[in-house]
Amino acid sequence: MTDRTAPNPLEQPLAHSDEGPWLRTLTDRLVATPQAFLRPEVVTEAVLRDALELVTGAPVEADALSAVRRLGGAALPERLAAQVAAHLVMEPSLRPVLDARAPVDTAAGIEHFTALVGVVPLRQWFGDDPDRHEEVVRALLRCLAIRPRGETHAQSEDRWQSVSTGLRSDALRLAALEQQRAAELAKALADKRAQEAAAQYTHV
Repeated sequence: MTDRTAPNPLEQPLAHSDEGPWLRTLTDRLVATPQAFLRPEVVTEAVLRDALELVTGAPVEADALSAVRRLGGAALPERLAAQVAAHLVMEPSLRPVLDARAPVDTAAGIEHFTALVGVVPLRQWFGDDPDRHEEVVRALLRCLAIRPRGETHAQSEDRWQSVSTGLRSDALRLAALEQQRAAELAKALADKRAQEAAAQYTHV
């Protein structure tokens, strides 16, 4: 079962990552996602189970099956995100990394990844914006604790900071809040000075 108390990899830094395939390999695969993976009537649980068995070469164990069933019963946007993730993890150059892991780890990563649709709507995943393609792929990779080939862990973390819509939105909100606090403090100080000046004037 996914540890709900664990840090969200879409919001928190990763402590480590394993090197995976080239980023371009996965962004090309994302753009070429077959329509069969985007149909609402698809049985999400079956797609995920097949993908996990393929990439790990083992039957889906009980803990992984719990995550698969949760995703199968999720809202449609999360289900479609999970189906896209299933297509991406079946990329042959990604399998050597996932093959060394338990199915539950991959299932948990996909479950974390589906939260991306709350920040980047699914319709933007397949548009003409290469930054969104990169964001989607990097989101899945970091949920699986994997970095693109040719990047150090630090470089991968820095790039995620640059492309993440959620992190940029959080930074803008924090900046706006700090600006509001500064304005409120400046007003409070101005009011206090005005009151002190008025008090001195009345005692002249």
